[in-house]
Amino acid sequence: MSESYNGERLLTLRRIHGLTQTEVGTRLEITQGHLSKLEHSDVPLSEALAMSASEAYGEPLSFFRVLSHPVSLGPTAFRRKAAMKAAERDRVTELYREASRVFAEISSASGYREFEFPDFNRADPEGVADSIRTQVGLSADAPVKNVTRLVERLGVGVVTELDDPQHDHDAPDLSGISMPTSRNRRPLIATAAIDRGDAQRMTLAHEFGHLLLDKDAASISCSTRSPQERAAFGFAGALLVPAAVVRERIHESSTFKDYLSVKADYGISVGAIIMRARDLGAISSERARILQIQLSSRGWRKNEPVEVVVERPRLFAQALHRVHPSGTFARASTERGVAPERLRRWAGDHRAAPESGLAPVTMLRARARARA
Repeated sequence: MSESYNGERLLTLRRIHGLTQTEVGTRLEITQGHLSKLEHSDVPLSEALAMSASEAYGEPLSFFRVLSHPVSLGPTAFRRKAAMKAAERDRVTELYREASRVFAEISSASGYREFEFPDFNRADPEGVADSIRTQVGLSADAPVKNVTRLVERLGVGVVTELDDPQHDHDAPDLSGISMPTSRNRRPLIATAAIDRGDAQRMTLAHEFGHLLLDKDAASISCSTRSPQERAAFGFAGALLVPAAVVRERIHESSTFKDYLSVKADYGISVGAIIMRARDLGAISSERARILQIQLSSRGWRKNEPVEVVVERPRLFAQALHRVHPSGTFARASTERGVAPERLRRWAGDHRAAPESGLAPVTMLRARARARA
């Protein structure tokens, strides 16, 4: 962290808070033109103005000493609605950059392992998923009991509540974000607060797919029809429910009871299982279309039967507490240049959570079948 003040951090401040130059200039009692010069480092940021901004927006003074671009990040991979506004994309992207910076710092300082990019054929998402499953010791038909723990044990950080509380109403526009690059050996996956475990697990696996498959990409298209997005979904599906399982348990005449049974065992939504079965040729495209219509008519798009437990990350919090073992979030925030409540949210404040064992993925299968 620099000893001088970095005017470019005023741009970061504006984006994080979703503000215009006019709004910030008015609050800090400076002209829009002067603010623009500060943001472009054409004029130096004074301590007095940095203190005013710190007090006005609740960021520690050290926020304005952070160097620009402190960690290598690649192009942005979003899992979001197409209608998400540009200002919201900028705000969430800047929050992700901040979370990535902090995770890279504390992960490195704590001595936790770096992420090792495996050798694989990027044109074969199914094979990449099989390789990851083998690497973490999963048998051919075993479920991933906890996606979060799987990626964390490989050295990837996870934040499951990226956004600030005042922007909770925007959460449905974005579910996940990553910035893949092979230059970053301490990558981060971040999501909005997702209250459905099956949706959360798919989002995490999907972003993990981008980290692997797009690590050397110059850009990433997040259109649902783009090859990169389809490959990431293909990887996620293969990671969560292997092809052999789908072919054994799903066929053209399978009912929703059969799909719910697979969901109970593998923690993946019925909608996602339908699409995976179609892509693998286990069911026809027409059958998949009919099932998706029935899924909608039952109101299952937002609330399917069979509860899947929402996962909680640990690595961010463990790294933070190892580096700051006796400090409060307020003290850690000063050293990391991030608001204490934001740091607490990213860490999940897991100090009181048990550190052993894995969270269960689904309800007991018998109870799941009873619901069906």
